[in-house]
Amino acid sequence: MTLKRNKIIFITTGVLVLVVVAGIIAILLNIQAFKPQIEAAASDAMGMEVRIKGRLGIALFPGIGISLRDISVRNKGTDVVTVEKMKIGLKFIALTRREVRINRVRLIKPVLSLVRYKNGTFNFEKSGRAPSGRPLAVEKISIAEGKLIYTDESSGGKIKADNFEGAIQNLFYRGKAVGGPFKNISFDGDLRCKTLTINKLTLTNLVMRTTGENGIFEVNPVSMNLIGGKGKGSVHVDVTKSSPHYRLIAALNRFRIEEVIQAFSTGEAPRKSMEGTVNFSADLKAAGKNMDEVKRSLNGGLSLNGEDLTLIGVDIDVLIPKYKRSQNFNLVDVGAYFLVGPFGPVLTKSYNFGSLYEESRGGQGSIKKLVSIWKVNNGIVVATDVALASKKYRIAMKGGLNFNDNQFVDVTVAAIDKRGCAVYSQKVRGPFRKPQIEKVNVFRSLTGSVSNALEDASQFIQGKKCEVFYSGSVAHPE
Repeated sequence: MTLKRNKIIFITTGVLVLVVVAGIIAILLNIQAFKPQIEAAASDAMGMEVRIKGRLGIALFPGIGISLRDISVRNKGTDVVTVEKMKIGLKFIALTRREVRINRVRLIKPVLSLVRYKNGTFNFEKSGRAPSGRPLAVEKISIAEGKLIYTDESSGGKIKADNFEGAIQNLFYRGKAVGGPFKNISFDGDLRCKTLTINKLTLTNLVMRTTGENGIFEVNPVSMNLIGGKGKGSVHVDVTKSSPHYRLIAALNRFRIEEVIQAFSTGEAPRKSMEGTVNFSADLKAAGKNMDEVKRSLNGGLSLNGEDLTLIGVDIDVLIPKYKRSQNFNLVDVGAYFLVGPFGPVLTKSYNFGSLYEESRGGQGSIKKLVSIWKVNNGIVVATDVALASKKYRIAMKGGLNFNDNQFVDVTVAAIDKRGCAVYSQKVRGPFRKPQIEKVNVFRSLTGSVSNALEDASQFIQGKKCEVFYSGSVAHPE
């Protein structure tokens, strides 16, 4: 009797489940009729115009849901997001109560087209309609074969990400609340990008772990391949204060310096002026609502160093002794190309430091050691240990670079002797685009030539002390 009762219960339960499933499928089969309501609800939630151009279908694996094709999200007549295919998983229990609750979303071939206009606003802002502000919770959003294009109309900069994928989990948006949308969202996820191009610089195999909660966002760790080397770092963003706060920590090991020069070259210098591997590190903090505020609040430090670099078309050991031709040869050229490290591309794009190459007329030289360490204080970058050593000579730099006003701040480049004293030097000041470069200041030896003084400090100033120009980590060549 008990066995018979259990069998009846089992059959009854099975029939009820089939009825429920059949009802759900019947609703889903008529899903086309709900397309306008889905578009309206999505538009209301995002504050932008959402259109589903393709047909809606039923997705039964890995769970009950719907599939959509050819979706666009538009703002003021232009596409912000397009998606080739989208799958939305629905919670079964909620459907039995005639409620629609999303537990997962899969985006296939999404394309994000983001633009920052000259007035500082983005193409997804100020659409004329405000998001509904309703709470939203999604267990998982997965992305496949994604693409992102970001354009900054003010700077002319462009970022392009190809073939990115990953998953964002436990996404929760609290809806309308005090503090803005970024303070009311939480999530965690892992993202991978095969190729990321920033202007002409290409990163590959980018992998990052992201989290966000209560207005604090972390991208940590980040790893990538960059111009022949390996990179790692982290990004911290805090939007809980009146102005967003940022921190960037990065380290790039053994990347190819010639590829950096080529990426930022404007055609004023040879495609290859230097070859070899260098290391770069940065720890920077900033705050601000726009790029100008961020730039003026920038603090921290940067460093670049390398050894046994090859110079193509330039031989410093040949150029340095030719002090008599200093009116045609700017010592500052050496500083602009080889000493300022991470800022070289900025300066060489602003001004043609080209006479160094014209003077050398071929040949090949070497840099045995290069060190470029800078301290950043409120957008002004000051040299703390900036020097290079060729086979015979040392060249060092002092001064600062004001990126708030794009000015050189009492920058001096000097060829130095064994004691670290300047044998001859040259100053540059004024705007990056039109700097004032002074004539080379030659400190003559009382008994010999300047080139002799470079090689033998004891003959530089007989019986007199000199003011040490450089006492950093780059030793004089043996």
